[in-house]
Amino acid sequence: MPLLTAPPPTPPAEVRLAPPTAAELQDRLLEAYDWGRSLPEAPKGPGAKAYRWLQAAATFDPQQELPADPFPPGAAHREAEALRALMKAPRARLAPRLVALPLHEPGTALALWRWGQIQVREGHFTPALRRAWEDRLLGKGPGLIRGYALRHALCWALAEQDETRFASLKVRADESANPVISQFQRLFGLLGGPSPILRLWNLPGQNYQDSRLDQLGARRLWILPASDATLPELPADVAWIIPSLDAGRDDRSASLPGGLLAEAQALSARLQAASRTAYYIPSRAAFEQLGMAWFPILVELDGLGNIKTVRMGDAAPQKP
Repeated sequence: MPLLTAPPPTPPAEVRLAPPTAAELQDRLLEAYDWGRSLPEAPKGPGAKAYRWLQAAATFDPQQELPADPFPPGAAHREAEALRALMKAPRARLAPRLVALPLHEPGTALALWRWGQIQVREGHFTPALRRAWEDRLLGKGPGLIRGYALRHALCWALAEQDETRFASLKVRADESANPVISQFQRLFGLLGGPSPILRLWNLPGQNYQDSRLDQLGARRLWILPASDATLPELPADVAWIIPSLDAGRDDRSASLPGGLLAEAQALSARLQAASRTAYYIPSRAAFEQLGMAWFPILVELDGLGNIKTVRMGDAAPQKP
C-alpha cells in the first residue's frame, strides 16, 4: 500500500505592486534633490506634466533662465506662468506678487526657493522682501521646502539678532521642527556673552588646548570643514576652525584615534606646505551642542571677547 503524502503546496500568487502614485514619484524626486543624487526620469501618464515641472524647478539655472512650463492651458499653467512672471518683475512689484502666487504645485515651491536663494545671496532682496519670500514658502508647499525656508529664516533672524522674528517663527513651526528651534534658542543665548570652552587641536602641531574662542588671537572665527580643493583665503584677523565630519567622536578625548588622526595629519601637511595654521575639532557634535549645525559659520567677537554676532548657513557670507 503506497504511503500517503501531502499534496504539493500551491505556489503563492504573484504579488504585483501597485505603481507609485504621482505624489510618491514627486517625493522621490525631492528626496533625490535633497541628497544631491541623480533625479529619476519623468513618468508617463497621469501626473507626468507636474513631475516635469518639478524636474524643471530642480534643474533650471536661477541666474540665467526661467523653468520651462510643461502645462497645457489650465490652473497649473496659470500658476507656472505666474511664477515665471514674478521672476521677471521689478523689485518694487515683487511683494504683492509673492502674496498672490498660488503654490499648489510642488515644482512652483521648489523653483521659488531656488530663485529666491540667489536673490538673497546676491543682495537683490531687502530684508523685508526676504522675509516675505520666506513667509510665502513657510505657508504652503512640500515639507522639504518648508524646512529649507524655516532654516533660512532662522539663520537670518540669528544673524540680525531679531528676537521678534525668531519668536514669530517659533510660533509658526510645527512640532517636528522643535530640535532645530532649540538649536537656535541656544545660539541666541550665547550672544553678548563669552564663548564656552572647546577642546581645539592646533594644526599643524596636533596638540590640543581647552580654550574659549577669544583666546585664539582673532576677532573673527571661520568655522568650516576642509574640502579637497585649495585652502580658503582668510584675512589676517580670521582664525580657521576645521570641524571633522565625524559626528560621534568624544570631543574631550586627549588623543585622536586612527581615522581622525589620519585626517589631522593630512590637514597638517597641507597647512604646513602653505605656511598656514588652523584649529581642528574631531567632532562636529561639539558645535551642534551649541546650536552651530550648518556651515559655514562666521563668529565675530566684540572688544571684550564676547560673542557679538553669529552668521550661519544661509546667512553666512561666501567668504569671511
